[in-house]
Amino acid sequence: MIVLSFKKVFGAFLPLLFCLLAGSSAMAQIDNNGGTFKIPAIKDTAKANNPEKTLKNDLKMPLSDEFPALPKAAPVLRNPLDDQDFYMQKREQFADNGARYTGAMNRRQQGVQADNQPGHQDDQDLGTYRSGSKFVKIVCRDFSYVDGDKVSVLVNDEVVQSLIVLGGTFRGFNLDLKPGFNKISFKALNQGTSGPNTAQFVIYDDTGAVISSNEWNLLTGVKANLVIVKEE
Repeated sequence: MIVLSFKKVFGAFLPLLFCLLAGSSAMAQIDNNGGTFKIPAIKDTAKANNPEKTLKNDLKMPLSDEFPALPKAAPVLRNPLDDQDFYMQKREQFADNGARYTGAMNRRQQGVQADNQPGHQDDQDLGTYRSGSKFVKIVCRDFSYVDGDKVSVLVNDEVVQSLIVLGGTFRGFNLDLKPGFNKISFKALNQGTSGPNTAQFVIYDDTGAVISSNEWNLLTGVKANLVIVKEE
């Protein structure tokens, strides 16, 4: 009977004991937290749901007239050598690698052929001309292969230029004309190393107009003569 009574009492007391233990645990937790309660913060659901919109609003560029402008892009530089329209010299000059030398070789060959021709053994008459010029300018050169040809110039059989060495370019002098006949003679003083004396001369009046232009192949001592009649 005593055992049964104890079980009944313990069964009735057990729920009350459980409630007391639970209440004690809750009170102990409140004391440990200093008697305060934490209220959780309310989250901004609009910002959380749209982060891109929030980021754009926070990163707006300042609107100011003093804000420096971005530099313009530099122009792209092209290599002129890559341009088909760019030429250091005319294209046709290099169309043939030997074209640059053809003209010079042809002129030299013509000069050799002229030197190989037989020279005149008699004096040559180059004509008579009339002019009112006060003086004339005489220029001469070796039109063939330059090989040391030399000439002298006489006027009315008097020497006015004792020695002219003929080169590849023109060289000359001025000659005053006397009233009447002026017989001008070009005398071959030698024959160059490659053949007869080959010379070209041009005579200009005092205005620069050409009176006469001629060439000759002369043996040593032979003369080429022309006459200029000075008119009053």
